[in-house]
Amino acid sequence: MQLRSVFLKCIHDQWRAVLGWSIFAALMPALYVALYPSLGEANAMQAFMDQLPEAYRALFASTGLDISTAEGYLNIELFSFVGPLLLLAVGIGLGASATAGEEEGGTADLLLANPIHRWRVVLEKSAAMVLWTLIVAVAIWIGVVAAALVYGVELPFDRIGAALLDCALLGIAYGALALLVGALLARRMAAFAIALILSVVAYFVNALAPLVEGMEDLRVLSPFYWYIGNDPLRNGLEPSHVAALAAVAVACVALAAIAWERRDIRG
Repeated sequence: MQLRSVFLKCIHDQWRAVLGWSIFAALMPALYVALYPSLGEANAMQAFMDQLPEAYRALFASTGLDISTAEGYLNIELFSFVGPLLLLAVGIGLGASATAGEEEGGTADLLLANPIHRWRVVLEKSAAMVLWTLIVAVAIWIGVVAAALVYGVELPFDRIGAALLDCALLGIAYGALALLVGALLARRMAAFAIALILSVVAYFVNALAPLVEGMEDLRVLSPFYWYIGNDPLRNGLEPSHVAALAAVAVACVALAAIAWERRDIRG
């Protein structure tokens, strides 16, 4: 039977893995929210954090160490590390395996034997990656909201959604980068490693550039700055940052489609 939709095939093949990711993604932030009421003297903890070296504080939370409110606590515990890590792992993992996985697995020829253009394969696999990343972001939101309601933690659910949308766009942008590298090199692990390394570099640029004289302006070039520099948990979405992350994703997918269309495919 001829393959009619690469997108639907991706949904069929990946839903179990994404379901597992979504359950884990919902439970982790729910645990953080559940722990917040038991922190006790938030002011004493805040005083301790204020005494930490500036470089450490910048690495720990680029929006500032503020544990005196539930929003500040979530910025540190969820939106500085766990949230981006989860969504980067999903986006990069799916992007790296989109075309490179087909070639390494020896299924690219079988896939392309169907009456379907290569660029369409790239676009539909990209659409699946975007959908799954957004679903995991929604799972995180559900976990936060459910725990907040159960444990009586007051949180701005709309701005949590805004921060998670920014975080999902970060994962999608680096997922699209992994897709591009995979389309060029036909190596899944290389695509994953390169995208992950570049995301780590961007994280350190966002965190540490403001502390180095003469490098302050470099921060605005970091996708991590576009994700969290506006502090979306407190201020909502910044349209220019959303547009920048979306533009990176679109450009990488377009270049991946061109690369896979023109390159000799193995497998």
